[in-house]
Amino acid sequence: MDRIEETTYVLKQINRFNSKEISDDILIKKVCDYFNEIKHDSLNQSDLKFLKYISNIAGIPHYFDLLNNFDQNTEIEEYNLNTFSSLLYESTLHTSENLKVHKYQMEIMDLFQIGKQNRFFLSASTSFGKTHIVFEIIKKMNYGNVVLVFPTIALLSENLEKLISDDNYIYFRDKYKIHTLSEVTEFGTNNLFIYTPERFLSFKEKNPTTINFDFAFIDEIYKIDNQYILDEQVRENERDVAYRLSVFYALENNVDVLLAGPYIEFFNSLNSDYNSSFDNFLKQNKIELINYNKYEIVNKSYDDIKSSKHVDIDNNLEFDFESTRKTDRLVNIVKTINKIKENTIVYCSTRNYTEKYATILLESDVINNHSYTDYSDFVNHIAKNFSKDWTIIKALKKGVGVHHGLIPKYIQKEIVSLFNSGHLKVLLSTTTITEGVNTSAKNLIVLHSKKGDKELKKFDAKNIAGRAGRFLHHYSGRVIVLQNDFMKAIESEPEGIKHKNYDLEAPKDEIDLFYSKDEFLSQSDKDKKINIKLEQEKRGIPDEIFNLYKVVSRLDKIIIYDEIKKLSDVEIESIKSLIRIITYKMDIDNDGFQAILKVVYPIIKNEKLKFLITEKDRNQQYSILTHLLHFYLVGGFMSSVRFKITQGKTIDKSISETAQFVYNTLKYQVVKYLGVFNIMYRFIQSQEENKLFEEIIGIDRLLVKLEYNALTDFGRIASDYGVPSSIVEYYEEENKSSEIKANFDNYELKIFDRIERIINGTDKSTNA
Repeated sequence: MDRIEETTYVLKQINRFNSKEISDDILIKKVCDYFNEIKHDSLNQSDLKFLKYISNIAGIPHYFDLLNNFDQNTEIEEYNLNTFSSLLYESTLHTSENLKVHKYQMEIMDLFQIGKQNRFFLSASTSFGKTHIVFEIIKKMNYGNVVLVFPTIALLSENLEKLISDDNYIYFRDKYKIHTLSEVTEFGTNNLFIYTPERFLSFKEKNPTTINFDFAFIDEIYKIDNQYILDEQVRENERDVAYRLSVFYALENNVDVLLAGPYIEFFNSLNSDYNSSFDNFLKQNKIELINYNKYEIVNKSYDDIKSSKHVDIDNNLEFDFESTRKTDRLVNIVKTINKIKENTIVYCSTRNYTEKYATILLESDVINNHSYTDYSDFVNHIAKNFSKDWTIIKALKKGVGVHHGLIPKYIQKEIVSLFNSGHLKVLLSTTTITEGVNTSAKNLIVLHSKKGDKELKKFDAKNIAGRAGRFLHHYSGRVIVLQNDFMKAIESEPEGIKHKNYDLEAPKDEIDLFYSKDEFLSQSDKDKKINIKLEQEKRGIPDEIFNLYKVVSRLDKIIIYDEIKKLSDVEIESIKSLIRIITYKMDIDNDGFQAILKVVYPIIKNEKLKFLITEKDRNQQYSILTHLLHFYLVGGFMSSVRFKITQGKTIDKSISETAQFVYNTLKYQVVKYLGVFNIMYRFIQSQEENKLFEEIIGIDRLLVKLEYNALTDFGRIASDYGVPSSIVEYYEEENKSSEIKANFDNYELKIFDRIERIINGTDKSTNA
């Protein structure tokens, strides 16, 4: 269509909308498409007035503002009645001088009313802007104590930085004391907690009655159902337990709540597969469902490329293929997109594929004459601290980023930042890109229809496709599917979310027995629950001990209790020696740690961790895990990498295996099992020594070190944010801080300045 036809068409759609022939979500798509078509055209004053008018008819005035990103002068010189009407309407969407919401965000804000209980479950597209609404709701309702639960540390840190550094959020700095650590030494009159589910549970364990929340927000709520978890990392499928428990505690004391997630489809009671568990959850907790799944604020186009030699995507993009090979076509697509100066995310099903296809792009020289001068400090930093032969560095030098769960967190973060700023043209990623990361990609190339070795569901596919185009950056995003069944997943029948605690028929983990009402427990569930309570009472273990480390079952805690009771005096003394070493220097006593591994081994379910414990050193004395932990505590991440290299492994393999061990095994699994040992050990010692539980010193210091890689509050905030280890060390070693800082390279100095602003802002955030 030419310009006149396009304008006529969009006017017809507005008329159809006014006569209620089409719904507002369809109008949004049509208006969005129109803006996308004319964004580079020469616009006169009449055009600007018309565009101002239709952006407000669609309820999204941001569309007009976005024209500035495409070098358009949007200043309207003379006003007519339509322009005044548009400006008047737009003023109703402003929440401050510099911030405004779109119509559909305002509809959600309007649901929250002072003087009544406000509980809502919001499902909306990835481009909807769910988190922005949360902060506006908090301001509108003037809540006193607020908790925000995000799925990842990356999102926790991103929102902390926004609150501390962005002038648009000064309200929160002035009103609240902001907390991100579960150990809180000082509360303000008003408090804002930003947590992951696990950290929220840890805070509740330490402060069961200290704080009454007025409002709770939980993001990515689909994770209450294990079938929806998108993690590329194979864990013990306990993330769903942490999410369900977080929701349980967030709903205490009639608190106002917003639960949110993308593209969550809901059961239709007429469907033969209907399951009422989620309906039961909503009804019993008086939560109202808000469904905005159809509202794609950034439109998506889908192109399924099979064997055709010529493919027209749109007016700006077309491909001519000489080969049917997938790798050749990928190179062609990336090269063509790069020519029109747009960026691209390439979705891969596994970590290995991200690096494989990155290497293919590098060998093809798809990005010619790329200069990494603007980020050479970063490249030089990781080359110095890791290896110049690492595939990640080779890719960065060519303008290609790689993103997956086994790249150190601060490097992941910097790669995404470089991609969003335009320094990197291509980003190859697994499902890590779908949670905890905000990207500004116009294009998404989908290479696989799986996550790991599992086929994608409709929900997975929609969430991945949601990475194409970003609100306030693009009007539309392109999803280019290259020789796989991704579109089958997009077009498949949805599966509704389930909540097993509200389903009588659902098999329940032992933990869920204590968070489900009797009406949703079978007789065998009830009998099991009674037997567990009897075993607890036999041992005299109080509820306040059992309620610690909630994601570990009570039966497993009883097993740990019994195993500690079996330890000999020599073994107990070796554990006390370990505790002394941990207390005075961060290392372990091999005999003491081996005694602890003996205690926790019976409850470990992960085969890889079992292997690390049962596999002994050359003298058949200590577990491999004992030695690996020693190397990590003494020399950090790179000490473990160098140990792998001495075993003859490549730099890529050494870094990925170390990351797997540190981020998954140590920080997730080992911390959990050692934590349960610690509470039971301290409880037993308090009984035997006739002391208070709080008076018994355990391995708490080691647990904090493993979880945060830091012991001080500032060191833990820096570690959360994602910084080089030298900066964490700066905050940990107060006596050596000047010496450490003097050795910072240029990249470390830049990151240090940024984290200093966040730490200083966090320290000052209070309403006192």
